[in-house]
Amino acid sequence: MISQTTELQSKQRHPLASFLRLYFLSLSKRLNIGLGVGFKPLRYTKKTLQCHNFTSARSWTYKREQFPVVESSAFELVKRICDCLKYQQILDTCLYSLKTMFFVLNALIAMSVGAPEFLAAQQSTDMVLFNGKVVTVDDKSFTPNIGTIAQAMHVKDGKIVAIGSNAQIRAQAAPSTKQLDLKGRTVLPGMVLVHDHPFEWAAVNLSVLNKVLSDDLVVVRSLKGTPEQMFKEYPAVLQEAVSKAKPGEWIWIVLSLGDKYEYKLGAKNSSGDAPLPGLSGNVQADAKIIALPLMDQLAPNNPVVTRDTFATEVVNSKALEEIEKVFPHKDMLDYINRQTGADGDGNPMGGMRWVFPDVIMRDHYKELREIHRLELSWWSGYGMTGFDSRAYSPANLKIYSDLSKTGDMAVRNQWTWGWRDTFIDGDPYIFNTIVALEGTGNDYFWNGGGWGVENPGSGCTTLQPRIQLPPGANKCTFDPSGRDFKLLYEFVKAGGRISAMHMGGDEDVDFLMEAIERGSRDAGMTIEQIRAKRHTFDHLSLSPRPDQLKRLKDLGMAVGGAPFFYMEMAPTIFKTYGEAAMEWMMPKKSLMDAQIPNGFEIDRPLPTTSLTIFWTLARMIDRKQPIDGKVYGPNQKIGREQALKAATYWGAYYVKKEEKMGSLEPGKLADFIVLDRDYLTIPENDIENIRVLGTVLGGKITHLVPSLAREWGMQPAGAQVELGGAASKW
Repeated sequence: MISQTTELQSKQRHPLASFLRLYFLSLSKRLNIGLGVGFKPLRYTKKTLQCHNFTSARSWTYKREQFPVVESSAFELVKRICDCLKYQQILDTCLYSLKTMFFVLNALIAMSVGAPEFLAAQQSTDMVLFNGKVVTVDDKSFTPNIGTIAQAMHVKDGKIVAIGSNAQIRAQAAPSTKQLDLKGRTVLPGMVLVHDHPFEWAAVNLSVLNKVLSDDLVVVRSLKGTPEQMFKEYPAVLQEAVSKAKPGEWIWIVLSLGDKYEYKLGAKNSSGDAPLPGLSGNVQADAKIIALPLMDQLAPNNPVVTRDTFATEVVNSKALEEIEKVFPHKDMLDYINRQTGADGDGNPMGGMRWVFPDVIMRDHYKELREIHRLELSWWSGYGMTGFDSRAYSPANLKIYSDLSKTGDMAVRNQWTWGWRDTFIDGDPYIFNTIVALEGTGNDYFWNGGGWGVENPGSGCTTLQPRIQLPPGANKCTFDPSGRDFKLLYEFVKAGGRISAMHMGGDEDVDFLMEAIERGSRDAGMTIEQIRAKRHTFDHLSLSPRPDQLKRLKDLGMAVGGAPFFYMEMAPTIFKTYGEAAMEWMMPKKSLMDAQIPNGFEIDRPLPTTSLTIFWTLARMIDRKQPIDGKVYGPNQKIGREQALKAATYWGAYYVKKEEKMGSLEPGKLADFIVLDRDYLTIPENDIENIRVLGTVLGGKITHLVPSLAREWGMQPAGAQVELGGAASKW
């Protein structure tokens, strides 16, 4: 047995240690395993964690540097402690119980004074990184100048204290400061994406779903291969899923769009002359191949949703029944009918983003919370430290708010209103509520505005097509004679900020700016107040055109820029409108030259592919379409330095947090990434291969690959590592 002299006295014991000791004692009584009042399975000393296994009467000690250090999650901490007890019955039971006690544990940690040293290394808020290439991006211009490049950086209490030479920064280190040798590696500010939806991508990240869910909660199945192969295999997969499901249990089937997203980017079928059918491609073909009669025949007693990895779903009759039980409101039923076809023919739907979290998972909050904690952690592994997204789901608000308050949010998020806009229909109370919400929240989760309308901008354009278009193909959403324009106007007049607006063609951009000008003028706003709003729109699939740039700048607007939209649409737009249109597609060079703040978007489910943020970023630099290999609109290429600014500082500007994030400067939040190669000097065609070795958010390590973890004497961290993603092998 371990000597009693090594145990901390009661008055010195860490509050969490005291709680855990009592908890395990009470747990042992509930399990009726008779440990006795004197049993103490956990003992803390200043530098060790000591464990006792009652089944073998064996004790052992973890030294501080050997103990599996975790991040800040109390649940993960106790899981590791349970693991150290090496007794499966206790492990299973305590995991189940502790999920319900999460807030109590976090409160205890928050009240603690002087955490045990075995937690300090990875949770340390006092660290010095030295012997590196720290690219600060502290130059705020639109030029290729990226600002100061330093050797070292001091981080304390979640913020950057100083940046400078090795000698300058290491001299600031206290004896307890963790000093991390970068060995020449490059450090960049964390990536801030201005339009993405990790909350939605969690529902198709099979690594996460398979970790959290089992067949007794939701039967999750997936298919990979060409769309032709998947559609052929689909009936057998659905039959197998039904055989495992209880009557009434949900079945969720995910169809891949390719390891490199090739079935959305324009791959051809086996004959080489037509797009492959995919759930986000030829929806009419989808409705015939995966049709309602087939789904109802194979699963008469189970609700089934078949979804591709983007946003399109096909549901059976039983699923529609369950959806309508959860959302029986008239506006929601009308919306469901519009999405699925009023005749109930099982047409694919693309707008019901809330089905998985708010219907399928509505009675499984703890599992849903864990899914989204892991999904954000997964994105942290790409180097993303912040993003903007509409909150399309009630569960989105609840879970992200929860995670942001308990220290479990691995990425920061600006959310914008995205719920039941048709029902709101310009209601002044709701509009004023959205306006009042803007800016509220914390540095992890805050509101940034809304739309005021349900429908996004269309692809309508002033360009003349070279081919015959179908009737109504060039219809504008925001035509001033229509209802949507009036709603935009009323929202702006009420003081609303338009943020994360989907926008395609240049003509709807004209109408959007007109609504902003009219609404602001009639609200009595000065030009300075209008610019302070920083109204935004995204995607830029065919906008802005050159003569719109001055007007955008005068209004103080910021825009996004989505390489995936460019890659997916360039061949078709080129065929339809010709070479001139290519200069209007994601016109990054024109935006930089006009000094208009412009960010970087992904807006695609990267976790379902082998692609990365840096692979996508490289497409702003070379503008290569990955399927046909062509460069569309070469005059709109930008250099790697400006691309970096778009992905960091201008992203932070877009979400109105440029004073706190987006660059590495004293006083700002310590959000940064460590790379495996030098972004600024490697060949341009190697940028897409960059690996993120480590990600830090507010001074806390959220992603750490095994090789760098070994160098720094820490444990690997983050969902990509823990769940066996590619980063687990780096």
